[in-house]
Amino acid sequence: MTKRPGVAIIGKTNSGKSTLFNRITRSRKAITHETPGVTRDLMEADVEWNGVPFRLVDTGGFDFSVDDPLQALITERIVQAVTGADVVIFLADVDTGPTSEDEQLLRRFRSERDRMVLAVNKVESDVDAIDAADFYRLGIPDVFLISALHGRGIGDLLDAVAGRLPKRACTSSPPAAIRVAVTGRPNVGKSSLVNALSGQQRQIVSDTPGTTRDTVDARVRYHGRDIVLTDTAGVRRRSRTDRGLDAISSLIAIRSVDDADVVLVMFDASAGEISRQDTRIASAAHKARAGVIVLLNKWDLVPRSTETYAEYERKVREAAPFLSYAPVLSISASDGTRLSKIIPLCLHVQEERTKQIPTAALNTLLEEAVAGNPPKFHAGGTGKVFYGTQTGTAPPTFTLFVNKASYFPRSYVRYLNNRIRKRFTFEGTAVTIRLRSKGEG
Repeated sequence: MTKRPGVAIIGKTNSGKSTLFNRITRSRKAITHETPGVTRDLMEADVEWNGVPFRLVDTGGFDFSVDDPLQALITERIVQAVTGADVVIFLADVDTGPTSEDEQLLRRFRSERDRMVLAVNKVESDVDAIDAADFYRLGIPDVFLISALHGRGIGDLLDAVAGRLPKRACTSSPPAAIRVAVTGRPNVGKSSLVNALSGQQRQIVSDTPGTTRDTVDARVRYHGRDIVLTDTAGVRRRSRTDRGLDAISSLIAIRSVDDADVVLVMFDASAGEISRQDTRIASAAHKARAGVIVLLNKWDLVPRSTETYAEYERKVREAAPFLSYAPVLSISASDGTRLSKIIPLCLHVQEERTKQIPTAALNTLLEEAVAGNPPKFHAGGTGKVFYGTQTGTAPPTFTLFVNKASYFPRSYVRYLNNRIRKRFTFEGTAVTIRLRSKGEG
């Protein structure tokens, strides 16, 4: 498929870039907050306007006055986005008027002016519209008065953007990609892993915990398969996320896990132990019924012996027994140890999640399982399994038709689940069993 044309949004901090990104993509993907400089990494989404498809990129904010050690890295990402864009939306703020930062930013990209449209944001009234006239002195011919928050003028802006995009042969609906979310505590190495797997320095990596705030997507094509890697913000303890940006980042990270096909749950192997917070993060992936792979990162920092890996895997199984189905892989995002195994393992887990079991094979197994361990008397009766069938995938779901569901204790359902998994594997994915009593519709 031909690459989509690109559109980048740039502007100074707190001009409303993320709000505009969310408005155009009709999502809440980018974090919006009154604190300046929230967005640091590049955010991307595929968009279509009046039949014209393009990829929209939200960038971090330029701030020449703040002594932020990450600003140089943010600026590098913005230059990357502008260089790769066919159209650049320069976003300004009517409340501040044209500022020296706006002018500095335009000087920085003076060679790109022919590809720019100017959008003056936060225009909510006729008075604001009059004030916006000051921006014509910036020298960009195409000026649009918009309100990203309320949707004013967005259609006219997108008409102009779509009209400037090159006409490329591109299908409007790309084939479905496998969504892989990377989750874990702050500073566990998620951004380093996504950068390494995608082969691009898309996410800013720093020793400072909490550098990543948004969820950031990176696209990878592997043996003809499209994979979207989602780098999530580190999920903090609830006591530390009562309010503010950390709370918003954690909620969006959890939402990304809910939307994923496969979740890479990262633990810091150099810490030596699996914390309660690690277990809570892992349980979110399990409850989402996504495929799960456990990654023990920073393996290069672990003093190793012949028993080291077995000991760490035992700790994972004891701390998160609900992830007994999840493969465990020791890696190092910094030096590349076993990173080549991750994408193939994600594809394998996704295949396991979508695997279909023939009804005859399932019922042969159920007959063997019940004969080997018949249901005991429970809750007023003895359970009887008539037959079963697979009624869903991703995750694999089986419905068993029985005489009365209440006659089956949870321990017996787990027994049947384990027998199904032993016969048909389903590596990396939870298996769901539902009981339907005789006579139920």
